[in-house]
Amino acid sequence: MASRASHDCARRLRRAVGFSLLIAGVVPAVGATANSGVGIGAATGFRARFTTDHTAAPSGLVLNTSGRLPAPGVLEAPAVRQTVILPQGTQLRLGRLPQCHASDAAIAAEGAEGACPRSSRVGSGQADGVLAGSSADFALAIYAVRGHLVFAAEQGHKPLKQSFTGVSKGHTLILTVPTLDGRITPTSFAATIAARPGGRRWLLTPPTCPSSGHWRTAGRFQGASAATPTAAADTPARTLYERVPCR
Repeated sequence: MASRASHDCARRLRRAVGFSLLIAGVVPAVGATANSGVGIGAATGFRARFTTDHTAAPSGLVLNTSGRLPAPGVLEAPAVRQTVILPQGTQLRLGRLPQCHASDAAIAAEGAEGACPRSSRVGSGQADGVLAGSSADFALAIYAVRGHLVFAAEQGHKPLKQSFTGVSKGHTLILTVPTLDGRITPTSFAATIAARPGGRRWLLTPPTCPSSGHWRTAGRFQGASAATPTAAADTPARTLYERVPCR
C-alpha cells in the first residue's frame, strides 16, 4: 500500500504540472485542424469587460472564459492562445503598471511571488481544468513585469513557481499557455486587474460610446505550436464577441 507521503508527493506533482491550464480558458472546436488529430475543446462562454461604463475613463479589466473538453480522440494543441481584443480607441499600457524588474531566470527559480515586489502584484484570478483525467484548480496571482503580465499559479496560498505571460499589442492582450503536449485541458478561467494599482492609470476606455450604447470586445481562440505570442497556429482561429455597456 502506498504511504501517505507518496500520495502527498504525487498530489503536489499534479498541482505543479497543472499550472499550465491557467488563463487560456478554452478555444472553440472549429472542424478540421492544421495538424491531424490536434484540436481544442468547444467554448461555452467568453467575457471581457471594463470596470466602468464611462468613456475616456480609467478602468480595470475583468476576464472570464469557460468550455468543454476536446472530442474523444482529439489531442489538445501544444499551447492555447487567447487574444482579447478591446474596443477601438482603448488605451492599453501595461508598462504604466507598478513594475517588477526581475529576470525570467529569477522568476523561474523563485517564482514571481519571491522575485517580485508586492507592489507589482496587480491582479488575481482562478483557473480550472483537467490533468490526467482528474480535475485541477489554481489561484492566479498577476504581476506586471518589464512591460508585460506574468500569471503565477498558487495552490493553498502557496506559490508553485510556475507561470506564463501576457503581452499587449495596441488594444489587444495576447495570452499563450502551454498544455504540456496536450496533457492539460483548460475548462474555465477568471482574472481581474484593478483600475489603478499603485495609483497608476494603465487602461482607459474609448473616448466615445456608440449610439447602440455598447462597446464590443472579442476573444480570438486558437491552438498554437508553442507557448509564445508568435508561435505558428495549430488550429484555425475562432472569435467570440461580447457587448459591453457604455454611456
